[in-house]
Amino acid sequence: MQTRPSCWPRLTKSDRKKKRSPHPMTRRTYMTDTTDFEAKRDIAEVAVERYKQGRLTRRGFIAAMGALGVLPAFGQRAMAATSEIIVVNWGGAAKDVLQEVLCDTYTAETGIKVTVDGSGPSAGKIRAMVESGAVVWDLCDSGAGSAIILEQQGMTEAIDYSIVDKSKVLEGTAYNNGVGNYVYSYVLATNPKMLGGNIPQTWEDVWNVKDFPGMRTFRKSVRGQLESATQALGVPLAEVYDALSTEDGIKASIAKFRELRENIIVWGSGSDSQNLFLQEEVAIGNIWSTRAHLLKDQMEPGSFNVSFNGGVIAPGIWVVPKGNPAGKDEVMKFIAHGQKPELQVEWLEKIGSGPINPAAAELVPAELAPYNPSSPENLATQIIYNDEWYAKNQVSAEEMYVDALIN
Repeated sequence: MQTRPSCWPRLTKSDRKKKRSPHPMTRRTYMTDTTDFEAKRDIAEVAVERYKQGRLTRRGFIAAMGALGVLPAFGQRAMAATSEIIVVNWGGAAKDVLQEVLCDTYTAETGIKVTVDGSGPSAGKIRAMVESGAVVWDLCDSGAGSAIILEQQGMTEAIDYSIVDKSKVLEGTAYNNGVGNYVYSYVLATNPKMLGGNIPQTWEDVWNVKDFPGMRTFRKSVRGQLESATQALGVPLAEVYDALSTEDGIKASIAKFRELRENIIVWGSGSDSQNLFLQEEVAIGNIWSTRAHLLKDQMEPGSFNVSFNGGVIAPGIWVVPKGNPAGKDEVMKFIAHGQKPELQVEWLEKIGSGPINPAAAELVPAELAPYNPSSPENLATQIIYNDEWYAKNQVSAEEMYVDALIN
């Protein structure tokens, strides 16, 4: 077994290449940062005014704010009616797939232009737009937790279920101010060749380093991870969140990571987890099913396996910022367009995002069904991500989780 200081999880190759960050800010850097902020604020104010006057297009306004790295946190409502829908996701290949599969097909049907902005619709950005009255996004690819928080803060529009069909999303993914658009899962991935063909079948097996030696990878954030450790304690899948409902239950699950930390390399981004398998730095891991979808084609035959047994289903959620420029009704029609099962299957084929519409399952090609997080067979062996639990416990659990990995 490879050794390293016991106080830290093993670093990835990319981590080892990174340089130490500079010393905390000096008076000079503080003054420079303050000056830069004021300059950016002034430019942003000018951009808002030009946008209100119609002298700057919405796309130009978005580009200007992106270049500045700021959102206007001031001014009155900046938007007027528009014939273009701006959909925001987290960029990368998903941006191009969303544009091709949902947006371009909607434009072809309706003549209404739909453009994807891949800058990342964080809850903070959405709130800043709405509070400033300078809303430039129409529809955001968010998560259930953010959807719930933004609704409570009054930042989003209610979903119109006379247009959007509740029967076309998985149970538990239709909220007042948000509705499911796709699903992904936290899954058990393995490299059978590195394990001599001995493949872990359960999360209890993952904690068995005697029969399954080698390095594991878990996310550096607690989300989607405690559920696997709880099952490793012998808790039945259906009772996982009951076990985690007490402080003792949370501590017991986190203690499992302390037991295993000498065999853990953490991943921070999806690409990190993917590279760990590609570089054969790990033999076992808890990763996103979308990355497993890519790895199945990138790894040599027989060197990659994925199991949804004991997985955690995480739905993507559409949210509509309050006062969106394109208008609520048009965006609801776009959401309904995206519920078409044939489009959702294409989304799965291209990037691994599982269909949220149960009717899509029968259209999924047989060779893709084992990698589809929302296939009936895979749904039967998973639990849905409990955002209410995370809203209540994430902050404290995150601190204990990181402590278990590095101390």
